[in-house]
Amino acid sequence: MSTTKKFHVSMAEDVLKLVEERGEARSTVITRDLERLYTLYRRALRRVDLSLDEACLITDALNSSFMTADTAHLLWASIEDAMKYEGLQEKWEVDGKALVEKLRSLNEIQSMAIIDAAEKFWNNEKYRDQDMKIGVTECFGIDSQP
Repeated sequence: MSTTKKFHVSMAEDVLKLVEERGEARSTVITRDLERLYTLYRRALRRVDLSLDEACLITDALNSSFMTADTAHLLWASIEDAMKYEGLQEKWEVDGKALVEKLRSLNEIQSMAIIDAAEKFWNNEKYRDQDMKIGVTECFGIDSQP
């Protein structure tokens, strides 16, 4: 059983309303829903057949970007633009056209899972002083993929 830690959280009123619609115990609802979401992300990532270099290219491209659930379906376009303007397909030795087609075929939860994995990489200081491939492998669960 994990330890519970109390802290203060602020959220937009429309999100709070969604939480409250799911029960009066806000803390329980938020914890449960985040656990569900992160479980879905892990499962979705396992179903996406990304090579390590493709995951690194995507992570590199998403550095400092902001994507939402409403824009996740455009992940492929963001990556396509980054390859076009930053030459990331050459840097990571990836078939850019094939990667874009792969990303276009993903559903929204798979796209969000990829975005979440890249954000996890960029928001964790432990990955900053090591080979990017090590952190990306961990964040994307590359080793655990079939």
